Amino acid sequence: MITLAIVEDSRIYRNSLLDIIELTKDMECIGDFTAAEPCLKKLESAEMPPPDVLLLDLNLPGENGLKVLPYFRQIAPDTEVIILTQNDDFHTVLKALKIGANGYLLKGTTVTDIRTTIREVYEGATHIDHKLSRLVMNALCRNGDPDSNPLSKRETEVLELLAQGYSKKEVAEKLGLSYHTIVCYVRTIYEKLESPNLGSAIAKAIRQNII
Repeated sequence: MITLAIVEDSRIYRNSLLDIIELTKDMECIGDFTAAEPCLKKLESAEMPPPDVLLLDLNLPGENGLKVLPYFRQIAPDTEVIILTQNDDFHTVLKALKIGANGYLLKGTTVTDIRTTIREVYEGATHIDHKLSRLVMNALCRNGDPDSNPLSKRETEVLELLAQGYSKKEVAEKLGLSYHTIVCYVRTIYEKLESPNLGSAIAKAIRQNII
């Protein structure tokens, strides 16, 4: 069962997400909030366990989603964060990835895409809305200084594929390696980039022009 929390100020859209989750056998919502602060407070006080996946809007009352995202990453480092917003500016997408988002979806995406994205992100992939992915990947595909890259050629290749949204299993199939080998590569990538999760590792690699 994938546990989720929702931070969304639109009652209509929040209820739509709750309906989607309720009708999905492998998903369960453990908290829904109209602003980020109450959600952070419940996580900090341990009133709510960290969800597997957090669906986070950007345009919120109080602090906006981008501003609070680093706090969510600190309080719940193992929670995967999917930004769900109307903001289609690819610079915002890049910023969200840099500070720890694992997925970025535009509101209006289909129910199937929402479910698929939740499952893919839960399994370790990074997912970007298909309407934005080409622009974002063009920005990501920059060549960095090889002397400043702490990752090996293979580790860089693995991280690039993960950044494109492939799951660990798919990366293993594309590279002709075992799933266990990819898991070991990912663990080494986390250690070398001093990152607690995939979103953070991708963000750091982007900042350092590694990918």
